[in-house]
Amino acid sequence: MGVDIQTYRARIGTNKFAFGSDVVTSSISVNFSLFLKSTTVSLFLVVMCLVLKSGAYDFSLIDAVDVANEKKAEQNLELQLPSIDAVRYIPALLGPLWNCLVLKQRIAGFTGAVLFIGLLLLRGGIEPNPGPIPEFPMVIRLTDKLKLTVKCGKLHEIQKACLLVGDEFQKQNQKVLRVPFPVWDDYKPYTAKNVVTFGNDLRNALVKGLTQCEERRCSTVAFTAIVAGNSCQELSEVYIGYGILEFCKETKGTLQEIQIVGGDEKILFDIHHCLAYMVRSYTQPPWFDISIFMTKDVAIAEEANVKLTGRARHSSISAAEVKAVFEELSLIERISQKITLNEALALDISKSESSKSDLELSDTPWALLHELLHGNWEGRDNVPDTQQDDTGDWLEENGEHVTVTEISAMDIFMATFHSCDGLLKQALFKKMYLCKLAMPFLYHSVNTNAIRVSLWPLQQFPISDGNLERCALTMKTNVITFVRLGRPQFSKSMFLNRLIQNRHDAFSIFFNRECKSGLLSRVLFKRVVEIFWDTPANENKPIRTYMNVRSDFAEEFKSQTDIWKCLIQTTDLFVVIIELNEMVSNFENYSKLLIQIPKCVILFSEHNDIGKETKISIQDKIKKLRNNHKDKFKVISTHERGTEKETEKLLKNMLINIAEHLKTCQAELTLEERINQFNENNGHILEEDENEDLSLGKELAKCLMSEMTTEIVHTNENNSFQNCISILTPVSYYDSPKLIKTLRLQNQAEDRNEIEEQSDAIFNTRKECLSNISNTVRLLAKYLVNTRLLNMRQKYFIGWLRILIEQKIYHFLCRNIKEKEKLLDTIAESKSDKTRHESDKENEERFLELDGIIKLSSLTVERLFREISHVYDSIIELEKDPKKYRLPSVNDCVDTFSNLIIEGETVELMTESFFMPRRWLQNIFKSLDGRLPVYKIKTISVLGLQSSGKSTVLNTMFGVQFAVKSGRCTTGIQARLLPVGQHNSNNEESNYVMILDTEGLRSPLLSGVWKPTSQDNELATFVTGLGNLSIINVMGEKLADMKDILQIVIHALIKIKSSQNRISLGHKCVFIHHNVTVSFTDVYMKEVYRDFDSTLDLVAEEVVKNEGIPDIYNAKHVLKFDAGKDVHPVQNLWQGGHSLRRISPDYSKSILEIKDKVMTHLTDYGFKSFSDLSQLAFDVWDGINSEQSIFTFRSSIEMKAYYQTEDHYKLLVRNIGFLVRDEHANQCFKFMSDCQNEEELKQNRQEVVSLINEFISRNTAGMNKEFMKFLEEQKMANLGSLYVQRFENEFQELKRRIENDTNRYFDEQLVKMDTSTISSYRRDQLRYKTAEIVSSSKGKDEKKAEFDKIWSDFENEITAKTFSIQDDCLYNDFAGQFSQTCAAVFHQRKDGKGSFYEHLSGINGITKHDFNLSKTNYCTKLFFGKDFVHDIVYPWLRRIVGEFESLLSNYKTKRRLLLKNDVIGFAESFKQCHDKYVTDLKEIGIYAKPSFSSKLFADGFHIASGEFLDHNVKYDLNTGVTYQLKKYKHEMYAIFEEELEDRYEESAACKLFFLELENCLKGVIESKLPTSLCKRFLTLIPNTKRRLIASVCEYIATDVEPCEVFEYTRDPKQFALEWFKRRCLGLFDITLEDRLKCHLIDIENDIKNALKHCEHQCKQHNELTTHEWLEHFEKEFKYVPIDPKRFPGFLNKNKFKTAVHFATAVLDERQLTKMLSSLKDELKCGVTRRDFTDSYDFRSMFDDIWGCPELCPFCREPCIKGKVHTPDLKHECLQHKPPSFKGVRGKYNNYCFDVCNYEVGLRTSVYRCSDINGACGCTKSKLPDIFAIMFSYVGVQSGQFHLYNKYMDTELFKYWDIKVSKDTEECSRFWAWFSFSKYNKICEKLVGKHENIPERWKKISKEKAIASLYEPFM
Repeated sequence: MGVDIQTYRARIGTNKFAFGSDVVTSSISVNFSLFLKSTTVSLFLVVMCLVLKSGAYDFSLIDAVDVANEKKAEQNLELQLPSIDAVRYIPALLGPLWNCLVLKQRIAGFTGAVLFIGLLLLRGGIEPNPGPIPEFPMVIRLTDKLKLTVKCGKLHEIQKACLLVGDEFQKQNQKVLRVPFPVWDDYKPYTAKNVVTFGNDLRNALVKGLTQCEERRCSTVAFTAIVAGNSCQELSEVYIGYGILEFCKETKGTLQEIQIVGGDEKILFDIHHCLAYMVRSYTQPPWFDISIFMTKDVAIAEEANVKLTGRARHSSISAAEVKAVFEELSLIERISQKITLNEALALDISKSESSKSDLELSDTPWALLHELLHGNWEGRDNVPDTQQDDTGDWLEENGEHVTVTEISAMDIFMATFHSCDGLLKQALFKKMYLCKLAMPFLYHSVNTNAIRVSLWPLQQFPISDGNLERCALTMKTNVITFVRLGRPQFSKSMFLNRLIQNRHDAFSIFFNRECKSGLLSRVLFKRVVEIFWDTPANENKPIRTYMNVRSDFAEEFKSQTDIWKCLIQTTDLFVVIIELNEMVSNFENYSKLLIQIPKCVILFSEHNDIGKETKISIQDKIKKLRNNHKDKFKVISTHERGTEKETEKLLKNMLINIAEHLKTCQAELTLEERINQFNENNGHILEEDENEDLSLGKELAKCLMSEMTTEIVHTNENNSFQNCISILTPVSYYDSPKLIKTLRLQNQAEDRNEIEEQSDAIFNTRKECLSNISNTVRLLAKYLVNTRLLNMRQKYFIGWLRILIEQKIYHFLCRNIKEKEKLLDTIAESKSDKTRHESDKENEERFLELDGIIKLSSLTVERLFREISHVYDSIIELEKDPKKYRLPSVNDCVDTFSNLIIEGETVELMTESFFMPRRWLQNIFKSLDGRLPVYKIKTISVLGLQSSGKSTVLNTMFGVQFAVKSGRCTTGIQARLLPVGQHNSNNEESNYVMILDTEGLRSPLLSGVWKPTSQDNELATFVTGLGNLSIINVMGEKLADMKDILQIVIHALIKIKSSQNRISLGHKCVFIHHNVTVSFTDVYMKEVYRDFDSTLDLVAEEVVKNEGIPDIYNAKHVLKFDAGKDVHPVQNLWQGGHSLRRISPDYSKSILEIKDKVMTHLTDYGFKSFSDLSQLAFDVWDGINSEQSIFTFRSSIEMKAYYQTEDHYKLLVRNIGFLVRDEHANQCFKFMSDCQNEEELKQNRQEVVSLINEFISRNTAGMNKEFMKFLEEQKMANLGSLYVQRFENEFQELKRRIENDTNRYFDEQLVKMDTSTISSYRRDQLRYKTAEIVSSSKGKDEKKAEFDKIWSDFENEITAKTFSIQDDCLYNDFAGQFSQTCAAVFHQRKDGKGSFYEHLSGINGITKHDFNLSKTNYCTKLFFGKDFVHDIVYPWLRRIVGEFESLLSNYKTKRRLLLKNDVIGFAESFKQCHDKYVTDLKEIGIYAKPSFSSKLFADGFHIASGEFLDHNVKYDLNTGVTYQLKKYKHEMYAIFEEELEDRYEESAACKLFFLELENCLKGVIESKLPTSLCKRFLTLIPNTKRRLIASVCEYIATDVEPCEVFEYTRDPKQFALEWFKRRCLGLFDITLEDRLKCHLIDIENDIKNALKHCEHQCKQHNELTTHEWLEHFEKEFKYVPIDPKRFPGFLNKNKFKTAVHFATAVLDERQLTKMLSSLKDELKCGVTRRDFTDSYDFRSMFDDIWGCPELCPFCREPCIKGKVHTPDLKHECLQHKPPSFKGVRGKYNNYCFDVCNYEVGLRTSVYRCSDINGACGCTKSKLPDIFAIMFSYVGVQSGQFHLYNKYMDTELFKYWDIKVSKDTEECSRFWAWFSFSKYNKICEKLVGKHENIPERWKKISKEKAIASLYEPFM
């Protein structure tokens, strides 16, 4: 039925595995999407008729279900058809009739079932079938009678089986057997012993349980999948397997089936795969290693203690000599901890610049690896120059002052070789072959002295014969081994070099005595067998393999060493070189050796004269020996009749003899076959380094190849791997090109429906691709994840997989390639004849067919990696669970692949069809950020035509191994990560270089694969935009194609600049010209490049002119390129003859010199993280795929950098603002808080202003410096100039604010002096009267009563002379203002409660009778159904209420009493608001009556009078007269009590001091507290506008009614302010407590330090005056300036009789604690929530955060940038919301839910003039202006239509930047989710037609939507 049964179950709620199969199959296919259509019904009826006619009376639904569930299904059918079984008992005569009736009933039942299921599916919203998933059960045959079944289900539902369960199993069942299974957590710590114990306990428990089941005579046993936590799933699998295998050995045959049951299909799939392998191989699987389950801190690395033995049994070389070599080279540690390929490839700039002669011995191995990996064969022979006397004085060679360290180049090479891991050895061998250097094949381990063979490095080792490449190990070959007996003068290695190359001046393939250090003694190079190959001229002849034995072969024979045995059994022909005189003296021994050699050519060296007779004698002996062993020996000599032969003749003699001998070889075997045969015959004595990981990696690769073959074999018969790419990687082959093509179509779409159609197609394609996942990909992902902790095993697995794949497809591809080449030649000949034959068309068709077959069959590991990346890209995009598709988790797979990238695997950024798995790459690069300490990442890209040598350049320049060959070998864009830094660097932070290799430009299109038509241009733009430096590769002299492409690149980059000014141009560009000489470049190419430059300049000038971009005058401002310095000629890559060529050292050196220059250019470039790099790649990719092709995108990286800089800038400005305000509070308190007259106050005001200006100047210089340092660290120094003026403006604004604050403080203090100051005269007068009372003879009670009377009189006298705050005072002032304004009486309002707006809109508020309407407005209600008051008047009232409240707030923040002048000022400002409001109403034909003004002023003045009164009362209680009197009474009463109790005078002074100190501190803290609270709140709540808006949107989505969004749209700032207030108020109490605690702790510490200092002074001076004591206290008390005027009572004590006693009293902790506690309580009472939110500091804090006041004209979403940003930094929104929330309707008068980004991307989407309040300036409005303006308030759109995508043409949008997007979900995911989730309530609010929500928006989760608000700036 085409339905995913799992989705079906989930949607309709059926039990997944209750019983049986859920799918009913029939020969009838029903498509439910068309089922209800008449055509489908008709087809169904026709098919049913045909069934009846054919006599299909045996049709039964029972036949269609699984056999295992037949009985259950049959029972179910009997319930529906009770008589169905009667068919079996009806006589045959009535059978057909009865069956027809039954069939009819069944068809009816079937039809009903189908209809029912169809309705359920339609109701559940079932999508297209995701495809087949491997069905359970999966059966494994254990024995003939016993099978293992892995099945999905729940254990308690298993029928007819004994359940094997643990104690935790709760279900009661009569066939339950309980076994104590081990629990993983009980085995901590996970040492090796505990892990093994757990496994064994699990195995034993399982065996015990299975045995007991068998004893109960159960035929079936079932148990659940035992997974003890994710950390040991694989461990449990393996030991379950061990248990089952052990049980199989002991079973008695009673048990017939073992069932493993579970609900997690991924785990069951893994278990089945694991157990299937174990049953087949009877061992644990190769991806399993017990060490990965051990806790890291308890795992022991045994390899750390490896010791060098190094002693060869048959050599004089000692272990000490071997160790000495490694110590000299600093490689001792590398014996166990091998050098990796990544370490060897690490870019070390300083090393490449240093001279080779300056190298230390310890640097030599690294220099050798560097040279060889970069293709310079000279690196093998380079050794450090020894410090010897240049005169060569032989007499002084043993002098004490001469210290010479000499070491052979080959010992350095062998020590380095022993220190390399397998991957590095393999890379080294490949490079050595290109350099034509011999490689070690047989050698001895320096650890164990066992013989080792280099098979792995030769795997996948390409040997080229000029046409095809063959693998060195698997090709048919003849093996020729060169040995020496004794030490002949004739150089075996030199002769072998000449023989292979067949010329006298041969280069040194094999190291010899003519090489540098060739005459030095060797340690590690002894007893090594080297290998190399020749290339025959005749392609029909096999390639010969040459071995060179680096030891005396007679010694090997004498001791019968492994080398002797191996070579004797694997060699076809020996060439034995013997010094003739040594043959004479050792004839008997040498003869025995020669007899045992199968075949050989003996070459005698006659360089030592032995005499004629001796020579004749030895010749006779050799002839006799040869005759006795016919056809075994060929003998030649270096001399002929006493004269040395010419080299050419000697070579000819040898070649002829070798050829004759090889003719008699019985069979040509591969090298691998020879070694395998030898190992089989000799107990596998030849092993490789890291043999265990190597063999297990191979086994793992074989498992995957087996699955791969199984999956393919059903498709193809001739060759199982033909077209394998389409079978094994269907997602990347079929679906990904379809995705990118659909994406392009979406970007080209012009209307909303077409875009939605393409979006749905993308969604469905992604879903469909997840149904096509091959089992090969599943297993590959599983193996990679399982081996991620086994680093080397994973590397070998990948390596072996490459090898096995190549072996599988090699011969098939070779055959097709040869046929293709022949056809190409035939087609070329036909074209040259200029005649057309019928066969030509057939040849061309066959050629294309072969081309497609070759490409579809060229499977690689990289192709499989691509498939995994594309599969996971869709999984991540669709937010699916990978386990549903039996894949590892996303995190595990991402971690695995990020580690592979770190270890040197390439990552594909983009395919040849321009598809980028961006979600996958985003996760990969994010994982890299977490794994690598990154300081800077640089990117280098290479561009060039196909076959221009791009990959070769990168391989030579960086030592990497991109695929190289003629034609296409690189597809898409491949990236390789390389570390930068010295190999011995300990720096935690390191740089990285990402090199990008691209496919060749101007290459033919792949057959059958969709590609963009302008791919070359787009590809060039992508890599140029992504690369910090681009290498342009040119082969030969032609620049025409690159010239065309670079013109497009220049055009594209300038377009990028026009769309995003923050993007910097000027990427470096370097040209490499191949196969040209320097002189040619100087003479000819300079002229070519001058023309090239001028062309690009013309292109740049034209684009700049069109785009209006300043500061770009030529192409060099876009691509930095200097024709004189950046054009590098490089000569031919190859050196030598055609038959045997090697890389030219000049080529290698030239490329490395270019690399040094390239790295130098890159110092100023780089990305700060891999995420930044990936983001730029995504932006470029999005831009190229957008509607305007490659020219419309913005850089999110630059945006992120801008906001980081802006945040830091704001942080610095805020910090200095807080510092200045704190300092201002201190200075104001010090100089202005206690002035006695206005003149003193004025003088001190100037002093404060001057001091604060100096303070600002001192701090701003440091802030500037700090900011510039920040820009340099962030590599954004170019932005510094943008902030210079902004800083200056901020400082000037800060000075202006401080001056205003000083003036405000002045005014407050002036009013305070007039209204609430108690003069010192009054204080003294009261003090004298108090003293008189104390000195009288009255009793205490009488004295207290008299003191109370005196104080009451004093208080009444002061109150009578100060400003009154009685109700009628301010009320009368407001009444007077009302009378003047409205000429009416101001009546007292009874309804005092309620806000201003509630009063105005209430019963007695503003009504329609308060207005006169024009004729136009009378039609409003009739035509538009609008209520005049609610829809027109009230919105205007909200505006004036807002202005009223803002005005009132400004007065309430004044820290003084509000007087009559304030009432007058408020009334005037309010009247201005009223007048503006009335004028605006007149413009739309609404005239306010006097009654309107009367109500407005009456309510306003009434509210204001109450607020003014509340302010004055509060001020009086906290600061004014009442507070001053209360404070002074407290002081006087304290003195009175002390004196009354007749205490010491010092005690009274102590109490007075703390009382007056408390009052002093209270004033300072109160002035500082709002600033301190703001500073703290900025760390607790959003402190940037973008985060504020994100938080507000989150609040709208979570905590309020959806319709609140309309309030947010109407006034975003006010809405955000209210939210901001609520957040601050919610945190107010805890924040206030925290700030007070901080202040009081600082004060306490300060007081204690000051008091201790004063105590010290008291001890030194027994008598101190109070003034002296206070001065000492002031010096040490830093928190606040101490003004003596604040301590009148204390200073009145004049002098202490005993200062020490006073000091002791003051230091009493109780006094201080009491004072601080009282201070805290008063401060808490003095600062309320409302006071804080109404304060000037709070409003300034919010305004600073809110920044830019601009709103998007379309949707009214606020700009997220700062208050001041330059015009080039255009307004931007966090996420635009649908303009419909503002009331905007579409062209057809319906509400649409797409956002501004989407609308401006459409070519046909329009808006009207009224949608932007007529700001378009349009003069062609369809309605008169007055109607248009009025209709805009009514909500009716008017004016002409304008295209959204032309919004930049309107002045209103000149400074707006709205990023184009074809997907609202992508650019505004939050609003897409909001629109869908709140759709119904939004529609209730927006009356009219509404567009439907796209289906894909329903997939957005709330969490993802909210997360998208914060993503761009994380």
